[in-house]
Amino acid sequence: MKVELVAGDIVRRKADLLVVNLFEGTVKPGGATGAVDAAVGGAISAAIADGDFKGEFGEALMLRPGKGIGAPRLMVIGLGKKEKFTADHSRQVMLTILRAAKKCKAKTVATVLHGVGEGGIDPVLCARFVALGGILSNYDYDLYKAEKAHRVSTLLVVENDRNRAALAAGGLKKGVLLGEAINWARDLVAAPPADMRPDALAKAAKTLAGGKVTVTVHGKKELEKMKAGGILAVGRGSEIPPRLIVAEYRGGKKGTPWIALVGKGVTFDTGGISLKKWEGMDRMKYDMAGGAGMLATLKAAAALGIPLNVVAVVPAVENMPSGTAFRPGDVLRTMSGKTVEVLSTDAEGRLILCDAITFARERYSPAEMIDAATLTGACVVALGSVAMGLMGSDANLVSKLRDASAASGEKAWELPLHEEYFEQIKSDIGELKNIGGGEAGTITAGYFLKEFAGETPWAHLDIAGVAWREKERMGYAAGPTGAPVRLLVEYLERASAGR
Repeated sequence: MKVELVAGDIVRRKADLLVVNLFEGTVKPGGATGAVDAAVGGAISAAIADGDFKGEFGEALMLRPGKGIGAPRLMVIGLGKKEKFTADHSRQVMLTILRAAKKCKAKTVATVLHGVGEGGIDPVLCARFVALGGILSNYDYDLYKAEKAHRVSTLLVVENDRNRAALAAGGLKKGVLLGEAINWARDLVAAPPADMRPDALAKAAKTLAGGKVTVTVHGKKELEKMKAGGILAVGRGSEIPPRLIVAEYRGGKKGTPWIALVGKGVTFDTGGISLKKWEGMDRMKYDMAGGAGMLATLKAAAALGIPLNVVAVVPAVENMPSGTAFRPGDVLRTMSGKTVEVLSTDAEGRLILCDAITFARERYSPAEMIDAATLTGACVVALGSVAMGLMGSDANLVSKLRDASAASGEKAWELPLHEEYFEQIKSDIGELKNIGGGEAGTITAGYFLKEFAGETPWAHLDIAGVAWREKERMGYAAGPTGAPVRLLVEYLERASAGR
């Protein structure tokens, strides 16, 4: 979809659908909405007076004015209570707008910046979130459908104030680039598991190469030389050997330290010998969402020209049951040299991540390291599908990620890593166990990973509850969300600015 910022009067803008907004409780429309209302003979005011429209968040009033504006259809979108409105709400309302546009087969949509003016949102920030919302909301995974979904071809973002429009243009461009990177990740996560095996994920990663990005894929022989016992064990049950994907973006000056992003890339998780129940197993294709998200974050960083050196490390495996699969009771020697007793082969994510964390730490000596994974069902129990779990060994890094979460609108909630939790993962046979029992499953999984980060400032994002939506929520349609790309790009931009 083409996204353009246009300076001028939205009343005169030609489009298939024209969109303005109102905050809840507004009695007399002002600004652009007031101008449109006057042009269509007070139809919006009449709807308010008759109680047909209250301006509640996400509420939509559709009108066919017939004359007065440059579009046959007019939508008024509710922004909810003004005091609660944030920049991320600008993104969320775009789903309602694009859904309506698709339904009426609109090719061109003209919209104001939602939240600028009366809402007090900075126009640059608002433009970024509106563009991001437009790109994300126009997304459909219809590769396997004979009848393709209708997509809006052009989104015109109209701002009457020319100075404000000039400022907002840069934000609009950034929102588009970020949205395109997220949608790239969503395609990877949505792909059927037979199409997105470890070799296919590695092939997709290679498309990122070019300019300041290089991609290296290590196969089974290289992993054996690295003594990557965790990755090799988990991948042993599949006919497709594991891969270790390493994507480097060199956007910083010479001598700029690396920031390492490590993402879980289990392209399909049956649970291995500790086989999962059949209900819901089809969704285990999204167990590589952390890996896809880290690669997409690097893609976005390169597109946005963030002046940092960023490396994404993604161990890609299939966790399958077979005669060659690893077993409960096995003791694995990981790349770090630490030994791990396997109690469940369905706790495989931490076994591949511990090797990837060791690799990133030893090869790049990063200033900071963050991993992301659909790691535990316990995180879904604790936080649902609203927020990801956040843990870390470094208070400063965790604080920066909390700030990035608040600014990006992608919610994260900190969980503790008290030393007492380590007792649950101590092994009598090896040094660690790969599960810590029924209590605090998300935290003990995080503590397990902490043991491999060494002295490197490290944080962990458990995205199990937010990487996939079963139904529409928080501005996302059902399906993959691309988490945690929004949060991490915000973190990288702040880091490059010294915040």
